Amino acid sequence: MVDLTTSSSAPEAASLDSLMPHMPQVRAYSTNLDALAERWNLLTLLGQMSNIGMDMTETREGFQNLTRELLHHLGTENLKKTVAEMQAKAQVAVDIVIRNLFERTADIGFLATDDDFRDFIAALAVDAGDGSGEDGSDQKEVIKSRFREYVAKYSVYDNIVLLSPAGQVLAQLDDENPVSQSRDPLIREAIETSQDYVEVYRASDLDPRRERSLIYAYRITENNSPKSQVLGVLCLMFRFEDEMAGVFQHLITADDWEVLMLLDRDGHVIASSDEHHIPVGARMRPDTETPYRIARFAGREYLATTRATQGYQGYAGPGWLGHVMVPLSYAFEKDLEGSANQIDDSILDAVMRRSNLFSDALRKIPRQADKIQKELDVTVWNGNVRIANTKSGENSFSKTLLGEISKTGARTKEVFEESIGNLNQTVVSSILADVQFRASLAIDIMDRNLYERANDCRWWALTSYFRKHLLDDHISDEQRGTFEAILSYINNLYTVYTNLFLYDRLGTIVAVSNPDFRQAIGTKLGESWVMETLAIRDSQIYSVSPFTRTWLYNDRHTYIYGASVTAIDNPQQIVGGIGIVFDSEPQFAAMLRDALPKSERGDVREGCFAVFTDPDRQVIASTHGQLAPGDSLELDPEFFALKPGAEVSNIVEYQGAYFVVGARASRGYREYKSTGDHYRNDVIALVFMKIGSVADTKIAPTGEGQASDQARRERPSYPQPSGNEPTTDISTFMIGGRLFGVESCDVICSINDQQVTPLVCSNPGFIGVFSYAGHTVGVISLNEMLGLEDRLYNPERDGLLLLKVKPRADVQEGEGILGIVIDRIMDSPEIPNRSIAGYSSELAGKSVLTKAVVRPDSGKERSAMLSILDVEGLDNRVLKARGAGSGNGHGQHVPLLGRDEKGH
Repeated sequence: MVDLTTSSSAPEAASLDSLMPHMPQVRAYSTNLDALAERWNLLTLLGQMSNIGMDMTETREGFQNLTRELLHHLGTENLKKTVAEMQAKAQVAVDIVIRNLFERTADIGFLATDDDFRDFIAALAVDAGDGSGEDGSDQKEVIKSRFREYVAKYSVYDNIVLLSPAGQVLAQLDDENPVSQSRDPLIREAIETSQDYVEVYRASDLDPRRERSLIYAYRITENNSPKSQVLGVLCLMFRFEDEMAGVFQHLITADDWEVLMLLDRDGHVIASSDEHHIPVGARMRPDTETPYRIARFAGREYLATTRATQGYQGYAGPGWLGHVMVPLSYAFEKDLEGSANQIDDSILDAVMRRSNLFSDALRKIPRQADKIQKELDVTVWNGNVRIANTKSGENSFSKTLLGEISKTGARTKEVFEESIGNLNQTVVSSILADVQFRASLAIDIMDRNLYERANDCRWWALTSYFRKHLLDDHISDEQRGTFEAILSYINNLYTVYTNLFLYDRLGTIVAVSNPDFRQAIGTKLGESWVMETLAIRDSQIYSVSPFTRTWLYNDRHTYIYGASVTAIDNPQQIVGGIGIVFDSEPQFAAMLRDALPKSERGDVREGCFAVFTDPDRQVIASTHGQLAPGDSLELDPEFFALKPGAEVSNIVEYQGAYFVVGARASRGYREYKSTGDHYRNDVIALVFMKIGSVADTKIAPTGEGQASDQARRERPSYPQPSGNEPTTDISTFMIGGRLFGVESCDVICSINDQQVTPLVCSNPGFIGVFSYAGHTVGVISLNEMLGLEDRLYNPERDGLLLLKVKPRADVQEGEGILGIVIDRIMDSPEIPNRSIAGYSSELAGKSVLTKAVVRPDSGKERSAMLSILDVEGLDNRVLKARGAGSGNGHGQHVPLLGRDEKGH
C-alpha cells in the first residue's frame, strides 16, 4: 500500500485538505467536533463568569489540537485506502494484459514454423512477386480447418490471416472479413525484422471493420534457417476488446464509480470499463511518478492514478499504462467497515491495540484525549468539593455548570474514541479487502497461466511430423533428431517448461527437448495419467497429472500436461502422446510474488507471504520458507471449503502471530476449468499479511485507558434527592477497582501526576512524601488494609486524594493532610441523608475503615452499596502504624500526616 502519511510537503498537505470535504466519514466527525467546539467556547465563557474558579481555555485548546490531528489522520487513512485500491486495480489491469500478450509473442513464433502452412503455400505455387497461381480451394479449406483447430484451443484469437510476401490474402479464418489484399507496412516489417515477432495495435487494412487491431505477425520461411526464403507472413488477430471486458469484469463491480482504463504510450484511452463515462480515444494526462492526482475531464474533477507495467520475464509490451479515475464526489463513498464484522471481537481488539497497522501518532490520540479528560475530571471533581465546602446561593448553578463541563468532556472523548474505533475498523477492513483482492489476483494469474499449458499440449500434439512418424514401429535416429529439434525449438520459445517429451502408443519415451533428460529415452511410462492420455481421441481433450513428486521433474512436485497424438489420416488412431513438464517451482513462486504487496523498491513487504493449496490443505507452492510443496497448511477450515470462485478473508493466529489472510478458490479462465471442461482441479490461493505478534497483542492494556474503561463499566446510579430533603455531598473514587466515597467536607482536593519521594525503612503501605501548599504530606496505600492486591505507585496511572485530618483531643497538633492513593476519581453526588446508613465499630470491628454505606433506591436493592470511608478511623490506623514504627526503631521521623512548615 502506498504511504501517504510521511510526506510533509505543502502541496500534498494542501491536496489532503482539499480532499477531506469529499470524505463522508471525515465530514460527519468534523460536524460533531465543531458542535462540541462551540459548546466548549460557551462553557469557557460561563466558567469565567461563574464562581467555580475554572478556566477552561487550556482544556478547550487541548481538545481543539487533538481534533485537528484526528481529522488529519482520518483524511490520510481514507485517502491512503482509496488510492491503494485504485493503484492495485490499475497495476493488475495492465500487468494481466501484458502477461497474456507475452504468451502471444511465443505463439506467433512457433505457429509461423508450422509445416502445414509451408506446404499450403507451396501447393498454391504463389509467386512472391506478382501473386499469380491456382485457386487452391481444397487446400484453403484444409488450412482453414487447421486455423479452426488452433483458435478452438487458443480462444484469445478471433482470426488468423496468411498472406503472401506481396500482401495477398492466401487464407483466413474469418469469412466475414472483406480483406483480400493488404498494404499494411506490418507485412514488410514482419519479413525484415530481426526480432522474434512484430506487434502492433492500430488501424490496419487487415480488418477494415475495426478502428484498431492488435496483431502479432511473423514471416513464414522455407525452413528454419535464418537465410531461408520467405514464403509468406502469418498474422494472429487478438481478441482485445473481449479480453479487456473480462479483465474489467473481475476488477470493477456494478456498484463502483471507478472507471478503469488502458492507455497507450501517448495517453489515449484504448480500453475503458465504462465507455459511456470515459470513451475510447479520449486523451488523458498519465503520471506514473505520483501516487495520485486531481484530474479534470469533461468538466468534472476526478481522483486519478496511473501505473506502468512491471513487465513479465523481460517483456514490457507496447508501453501501455493502467489508469483509474473516480469522480471526486464519489471517490471516498465506499464503505468497507462491514467486512471486519466477522472477526472475533477479542482478536479485533488485540489487533487494534497492538498491531503494526496503526501509526504511533494515531495511537497517541486516545491517550492524549484520556489525559485531558482525566485532568478535566479532577478539575470538575475538585470544583464540586470546593462548592460543597462553601455556602452560596450560586451553588446550584455552579454544580450544574460543572456537570455540563464534565458531560461535554466525556462526550468529546467519546467522539474521539468512536472516530478512532471506526478508523481502525476502516483500516482493518481495507487490509481484509486488499489481501482478498491479492488472493484473487494470484489465482487468476495461475488459471490464466495453466490455461496456456492446456492449450500448448493439445496444439503441439497436432504437429504433422509427430502424427506422421510416431506411427512407425521403429523410430530412426533421423526421425528422433527431427522430433527433438522441433521439441527444443518449442521449449526455447516457451520457457515455462523444463522438458517436453514424446512417447509412443505403448508409453515409451522416444524424444525429449532437454538434453539433460536424454537418458529417459527408451523408458516406459507407467503412470496412470499416461494411460489416460493414450485413451484420448478428441483433439480438444487434454490430461494433467496429479500434483505430486515425479522423476520427470527431478523428484519434485509439479503438473505434467499431456495430449494424445493421433494418426494424420485417421484421428481415431492413437500413435503416441506428448508430455510437457511445467516448471512449477519458479513459475508458481513468481505468480505468488506478483500478487504480494511490495515496497517502493519492489521488495515484498516484511511479514507477507502467499500460498497455493488444494482443498485438502496440501501446499502446491509457497513464498514462505517453511512451507514446501506437499506440506500441510494448518489453518481454519473456512479457507479450504470454498466453492469455485468463492473468496473469504479474516484475521487468524498462525505460528505465534496475527495475520490478515485472504483466500480465493480457482474459477478457471475462458474454457479452462469451466463448466464445459472435463478437467477439475480445485486450487486455493491464500495471501498472508502479518499485523502483530500474539505475545504482544495479548498483553492487557494499561494506564489511563484501562482505568477509564473500568470506571465506565462500574459507574453506579446513586439515590436521587427529592424536594428539599437534607443531603450530604459525597466525593467518590476507585481503589483497586472498587468504588468508595468520603464526605466532601473531609476532602481538600484530588491531584494527578504527582511525584512522591519514598523514605527508607518506612512502614508497610506508606508510599512516601511530597510537598503541598507548604505542607509535607505523607501518602499511604489502602490496598493492603482493604484486602486488595498491593501494587507500586505509578504517578502516570494513579491519582492522589488529599484528606483533612482534624485535630485530636489527645494529640497536641493542628489539622493535618493525609494523602491516599486512588485509581481514579469518579462522581460528586448529593446523597439523600435517608439513604446513608451508618454502623458501629462494635458491629463491624474496631479496625474498620468505613463508617457508612449508601443504600440503593427501591427496586435496585440487588446493586452493590457505596462504602463511605471513615477519615477519623483512617487517622487512628495511621497513628497506630506510626506508633508501631516508633516501637521498633523505624519510622519515628516519618510524617504520616502533613504539617505546615512551623510543625503545626
